[in-house]
Amino acid sequence: MDDENRASAPTADNSGVYHLRLKSGDVPPYAILPGAPERTEIIASYWKDVRQVASYREFKTVTGAYEGVRIGCTSTGIGGPSSEICINELNKVGVHTCIRVGTTGCIVPDYDLGDLIIPAAAVRGDGTSDSYIGSGYPAYADPWVVMALSAACDRLGYRYGIGLAYTSASFYIGQARPLNEDGTGYWPSAAEHLIPDLAQAGVTNIEMETAAQFVVGRLHGMRMGAVLSVISNRVTDRWGDAGGEARSARAAAEALRILNGWDRDGIINFNVAMPPMRPQRVGDGGGSAGKQNGGEM
Repeated sequence: MDDENRASAPTADNSGVYHLRLKSGDVPPYAILPGAPERTEIIASYWKDVRQVASYREFKTVTGAYEGVRIGCTSTGIGGPSSEICINELNKVGVHTCIRVGTTGCIVPDYDLGDLIIPAAAVRGDGTSDSYIGSGYPAYADPWVVMALSAACDRLGYRYGIGLAYTSASFYIGQARPLNEDGTGYWPSAAEHLIPDLAQAGVTNIEMETAAQFVVGRLHGMRMGAVLSVISNRVTDRWGDAGGEARSARAAAEALRILNGWDRDGIINFNVAMPPMRPQRVGDGGGSAGKQNGGEM
């Protein structure tokens, strides 16, 4: 039948990747990953020549130019499973650098509503990354992406910090929120101690995607990072955006502009920063690793 598809590698009706409905060349190699589809519009409000490329289920993709650099934006939905689909399919169409833009709950008193947290790494409570590799494998951001995000926040004058995130597979019990406001219902002892135990270990915030994206992206040979706006503080029990969502969107775009410049100018040797994931056979050749040069941060 003409409409038959391979179960191991299905494609969309337009011959693009199955869920994102994208083909090679539809998006630039630098991309921002929000969770909510409607957040793509907030992110793209800082760009020129904005165009919606595809929209299917939770995955909405737009492209445009920020300060002369072409970038894309694809929403991932909530949690690790949909993030895994998004990252895999973006990689198939040529994306190599992604920055997650999202919201987070802070579990230490150092951050106020609207502040930004750039996770250097994340504790793997997401579940999805366990499908790829054992729990001893770290979930960490690409150092160049962290440096670019820090430089972006400095240039834009945003209040931010480098954090350690905890990625949960749950919004309620898994983030120590009772099922009912009056405290009735299922409440395991682990939930009672989750936040103080994490804070004692130096964790700064809780969210639902970062660890999965860091691990899955890394194992696809991609550079990954994240900038998260503090939308709740669990210490003070306060909730609100306070402009953080817009700031995180601008910071991510600025960071991709910086990374594009570093790549273009040879400050980053991409093959050194992200070595090939498949080992070469003896005799296959391969160039020298190259030399990394310092640059303005």
